[in-house]
Amino acid sequence: MTMWTSLDPAEVTVEPGARAGARLRVRNTGDTVEEYRLSLVGKPSGWSRIEPDVLRLYPGSEGTAEISFAPPRSSDVAAGPLAYGIRVDPRENAGARDVVEGRLTVTPFTETRAEVLPPALLGRFRGRARIAVDNLGNTPLTASLVARDEANRLTFDVRPNAVQIAPGRAAFGELVVRPQAVRWTGAEESHRFTVAVRRAGDDTTLDLDATFDQRPVFGNWLVVAGGLLLTAVIAFVVLWFNFSPKVVSAAKDLRASDAPRPAPQGTGDALPDAPPPGGSGGPTPGGKPPGSLPPLTDGGSPGGGDGTGGDQDGGGPADGGAPGGGGGGNGGGGGAPTQGGSQPGDGGNEPPPASSASPVTLPPWRLGYPKDDVVEFAQERLASLGNACTLQPGWNPGVIDTATRNSLICYQRLVYKDGVEKQKNSAEIFLTDTEGELGRATLVSLWAQRITPDTVKPGSTTMQTTQLTAAFWWAYNRESSPTDLARERAFARQGIAYLRTNKEAPSTYSKQVADKIRAYQTAVGLPATGTTDWATLRKMIGGSVM
Repeated sequence: MTMWTSLDPAEVTVEPGARAGARLRVRNTGDTVEEYRLSLVGKPSGWSRIEPDVLRLYPGSEGTAEISFAPPRSSDVAAGPLAYGIRVDPRENAGARDVVEGRLTVTPFTETRAEVLPPALLGRFRGRARIAVDNLGNTPLTASLVARDEANRLTFDVRPNAVQIAPGRAAFGELVVRPQAVRWTGAEESHRFTVAVRRAGDDTTLDLDATFDQRPVFGNWLVVAGGLLLTAVIAFVVLWFNFSPKVVSAAKDLRASDAPRPAPQGTGDALPDAPPPGGSGGPTPGGKPPGSLPPLTDGGSPGGGDGTGGDQDGGGPADGGAPGGGGGGNGGGGGAPTQGGSQPGDGGNEPPPASSASPVTLPPWRLGYPKDDVVEFAQERLASLGNACTLQPGWNPGVIDTATRNSLICYQRLVYKDGVEKQKNSAEIFLTDTEGELGRATLVSLWAQRITPDTVKPGSTTMQTTQLTAAFWWAYNRESSPTDLARERAFARQGIAYLRTNKEAPSTYSKQVADKIRAYQTAVGLPATGTTDWATLRKMIGGSVM
């Protein structure tokens, strides 16, 4: 043995987030100059250090090294005793290496975070929410969940009413809120309530404030509409009984009088034969009057053309046509009507609603639908991706053709994969959209691409704020009138111009935009801050819609 070592103290206690230390003494008991290399081994080595880590000692001399322990205040550092060691490696006499052992005790600490998701509930008979409890301490947590309202006008069902959580983990409880009295008519009423999270063995509680907005069963508009309908029915009944026509038969008068009776019409001969099928003397077998147009071809125009207006795979319509049947051929195929026709072809795709007088369901654009600016924007965005899903040149602008559908499928799968495997987004795109179709969730994801929090700050005027507004429009609107859909097509034309020529159409991040983002954050389970952070953008890119 060419050295002597001593560790003082051998046992150290440290609090997470604080610092503690020990001292190592090394004496050279040999007869030559020796260099000793010092290193820490064991679990504390990741957040501990030794200075200096090299001691050069003459024979009979002694050196000292300071060891400092600084565990972070994190759930990753478990409470309790931890063994560690200091390895001493002599350079000249390698066989005389030694490990000085010590023990470090990390004290426990508690830290709990909880929230109600969403904090604002809405309903007529009940509201549902989740209670999320995070254990940020370094010891296991047992917490009870209790909901109450001071006005005693609500009843609560919390399951489970107690949760056990390991350090660094989270647990969820299900909360159902019911009003004790049902509101049949009148205005919406807001009830405040509190969820108390209490740690076992601790008298302090973490109180979470939330609200339940109770809607009436029959809204004011329904009461007004019912009153108008009842008034109309009463008026109709009164008019019917006061002004009902009287039907008088003249049969008795004719029999009693000597007036001549009208002669029967016709000669009594047999009816003539019907004209042959397809002739010009009457209707055709199909029930159309003479002179009507012949059936439409795949190209979407009258006559027996060559059908080159449709896609060759049988999925795309002619320019301006509605979804149609099979591909081209001399006058063959399932035939699709032009824009404004109402007879679908053999393709099986239901065309978008054509009425402009009443609200319509926003369509997911499918293979073979008519040309649309919204589809053309999606194609421009897919063409600018710069990855394996990029839409290559040759696509039909504004129409979901085969190339566009394949690029959509690749993009949707990539968004889902990035969300599931890498947690880059919420991976909810397929909860709303079907693979290969351009729906609300996919449009929200495409609009949210290349937006960063620093480009959509409150008060800023940027093109990215316009993108954000367009993405929010699709995330929020399940149904809309044709006028509202025209607004989104205007957004799409702005996006097309921006992607093609870099021509910006900036807008300002105003209070109205912040209110919309706040509503979106509440709906998807995020804190309602009204500012667009990375958590909000990950929800949008993942296809989370309301």
